[in-house]
Amino acid sequence: MEQEFKWDAFAALQDAVLLWALDLDATGAKLTEMDAQYFDTPDETLAAEQIALRLRRENGAGVCCLKLRGAPAADGLHRHEEYECHAANLEDGLAALPAAGAPAALCSRLRTLPLSETCRITFSRYAITLRQDDSVAELALDRGRMSSGGRYAPLCEIELEHKEGPEAPFLALGQTLAAEFHLHPQSLSKLARARLL
Repeated sequence: MEQEFKWDAFAALQDAVLLWALDLDATGAKLTEMDAQYFDTPDETLAAEQIALRLRRENGAGVCCLKLRGAPAADGLHRHEEYECHAANLEDGLAALPAAGAPAALCSRLRTLPLSETCRITFSRYAITLRQDDSVAELALDRGRMSSGGRYAPLCEIELEHKEGPEAPFLALGQTLAAEFHLHPQSLSKLARARLL
């Protein structure tokens, strides 16, 4: 189960949060160029079933991702099942996802559907790893744009994702960060916002 906080941001706010985070136990800074394509059927079968299917190029390397949405986000905290595997294309990804833990029957069904790209999100992600009380989280600063149906919108957000260890320190870190910078929680995923275009 993936857990992550999402907050709306702007460039200066991202910079301030980064400086704050660097004063903590921060390591592993990296910049990744992301180009994500999201897929669905013409009648939006996946959206109706709260499934997100994505093929993303991360610095040119293909990663296929399947997300099964859980309860609606509360205070910017999103929880959902997520499965990923390296893949050059969507077909290869759906074939390989069961080995990464994804439901095999669902992946088989998705391979039979008339899937096509519904939206695209292209952005730069600057990420660092934070450790607090044996809990590990990734702070990600995302900046780019979303597109769907010939319409575009900017993307600028802050994410804090739980990677390993106990949950309580991660939740406390997210609450501290939100309070320190008066962050506005984002209840919608990137995909949901792109669909609204």
